[in-house]
Amino acid sequence: MSSNRTIALIYSEQDDAQIEGGIKGWVTNFHKFLSTLMYQITRENPEIKLISESDFSAAELDNYSVILAVLTPNLAKEKVIINALNSHGKKLKSQGRILADGVARFFKVLKRPFDPDEHLPELEDLLTYDFYLVDPLTGDPQEFTRFFGSDAERSYWMKLVDMAYDINHVLHAKEADEGSGSYDTIPREKTVYLASTGVDMVIQRDIIKRELIRHGYKVLPDHSLPKEAKALDRMVRDDLERCRLSIHLVGEDYGYKPRGSELSVVDMQNRVASDHTYQMVEKNKKAKDGEKELFSRLIWVSPDLKNVTERQKIFIEDLKSDAASLEEAEVLQIPLQELKTIIREELVTGGRFNIRKDIKGLSDQKKDEKTKMIYLIADKRDVNDIDDLQSYLKDKGFNVVSPSYEGDLVDLRYIHQENLRRCDASIIYFGQATEDWIKTKLQDLLKAPGFGREKPLEAKAVYFKGQKDVDMEHYKKNNAMVLGNNGGTFSPEHLKPFLTKIES
Repeated sequence: MSSNRTIALIYSEQDDAQIEGGIKGWVTNFHKFLSTLMYQITRENPEIKLISESDFSAAELDNYSVILAVLTPNLAKEKVIINALNSHGKKLKSQGRILADGVARFFKVLKRPFDPDEHLPELEDLLTYDFYLVDPLTGDPQEFTRFFGSDAERSYWMKLVDMAYDINHVLHAKEADEGSGSYDTIPREKTVYLASTGVDMVIQRDIIKRELIRHGYKVLPDHSLPKEAKALDRMVRDDLERCRLSIHLVGEDYGYKPRGSELSVVDMQNRVASDHTYQMVEKNKKAKDGEKELFSRLIWVSPDLKNVTERQKIFIEDLKSDAASLEEAEVLQIPLQELKTIIREELVTGGRFNIRKDIKGLSDQKKDEKTKMIYLIADKRDVNDIDDLQSYLKDKGFNVVSPSYEGDLVDLRYIHQENLRRCDASIIYFGQATEDWIKTKLQDLLKAPGFGREKPLEAKAVYFKGQKDVDMEHYKKNNAMVLGNNGGTFSPEHLKPFLTKIES
């Protein structure tokens, strides 16, 4: 492999036909944009050489530090090129040089959906760079013919920037025989499993991956996932063993199913991660304090779900139920920006494993041994509607606490968990909040033992402000009383069953 930092961009001339409206071909534009980005990143001018089937030479592959191939059915027909790329990949693997400091020297570029693995088996483990959109409603792929606009900025350009940084990483990486690279020596504490997603969550996943890598974290999987279920299961388990945290992004799309499975890849990765979490919990119970290996799992459900199938609804409910039994697993339905804050907290400070006591908002919430503490959980939009309920409970001699709404997100989350740990009973106020929000808070009550509760809640209830058109069976299954469902204004009579249970 030459050290002259020359990049080969291999393509079929048919894939560079002029685009409608007189715009230059897809490959020509890709080459121009990538060249510009490489200069902006490196302040150098690495040569990106365009190579089509008419000027391809297998003997020259060794002269390039990086090889990009625009893989399409058109290029797959060029057997001379395909055979040469396979042979070159096989040689690099035998020399231990297919990766440069953890990043592949060969970049598989897809302008439309295409499975290149049957044509390039020697390179099937390498990730693809997908430069196209998939309509989340219809599943139809959309090739970019306009390279500017909101869709292009969020997908095409973001992916191109990622590729440019990866190419630059390879160009400046040490050769394998000069010693192990920094990527391979990144410790478990800075390694994250970021599960693959449905088509509607690809952009969100790219955003999370980009930020993790920029902050020095290793993100797995760093290879293409197997298309067969058993091989996929093994690979996910092996990757999770190397990680401190797993992140799962869930949207409207259930995901594709690998061969030999009725479950999607998204579902399979969640189940394997759940098994791994339980195994880590049991392992840490037997380990000494200094020998424990912390592992946690964050499941993010998009707060913007609209067209959700019954299958996906069941999948999401199963995720919430599974996560409720472990402190180490958490389902979050919050804005993406807030998710990024929580990810950073988990990785930088230890998150829920970091015991902190001096947080503003907790100091005045301590209760004596005799006074019972009721945690009145309300969404911020309902905070002005709980005054009568709160005042009545205080007049009855209870110490009533509510969530904090102002301050750092991580601190607010910690205060919420502390209230769950310390309260004797809890009421969730169902006013203007969504039912999904209410169900999430019910899951939090189930998880309370994971936050250090030493005894069960004496009572838990959902207080309905007026009648709600909801499935009451869900609340019965969660052993939650339903209060106030027949009236629009607060009445002490609404609380009678709840208070009777506490007093008994």
